[in-house]
Amino acid sequence: MRSVRLLVLLLLLPGALFAQKLPVIKAKVGHPVLQELMGGCSLRCAFGWTTQALLPGGALQPVYTLDDSYAASAWIDPNPGVGTKLVLQFPKKLPAEFYNNIPFYGFDMANGRIVPIEEFKSYARVKKMRMSYNGKPLYDIVFADTYRWQNVAFDDIPANQGDIVTLEILETYPGTRSPHVAITELILQGAH
Repeated sequence: MRSVRLLVLLLLLPGALFAQKLPVIKAKVGHPVLQELMGGCSLRCAFGWTTQALLPGGALQPVYTLDDSYAASAWIDPNPGVGTKLVLQFPKKLPAEFYNNIPFYGFDMANGRIVPIEEFKSYARVKKMRMSYNGKPLYDIVFADTYRWQNVAFDDIPANQGDIVTLEILETYPGTRSPHVAITELILQGAH
């Protein structure tokens, strides 16, 4: 329990400590999200990650649908509006054949609820996120309001066991039916 409290504290501090202006990355819009094309290579080729949502107020909630390679599932933020942080943690201990300093150079996101396509505008979608790495804010990322894949690319970050990527929802596109953000898929890219 003590380690969970420490993790929550480390994740909440960066926003308060680092109020400087960060570089802005505009996500590149790609091809449509099709079930037939889900899966494939990603940073998972080197090592996997776990995802939790850190909700305003400090509650951590496991998230299983963001990297399930299934276009019909979407994570729906239980917190309406902004402030939720997605916490992606690399394993703390890996077998000896795995190495550290694995290149991590971006991620792909399917923003909103994609299947059925008629639901896309029903839920809020991410407009802007802040990316931090091991508690240090690195980038603000702007997303288009589209049901297509969006790619975020940045200079290589040497990923290591136990590292933490945090994506904080800063702004949203409003949903016609719900203020809760939906994200269909979020895949970290790297390793090769």
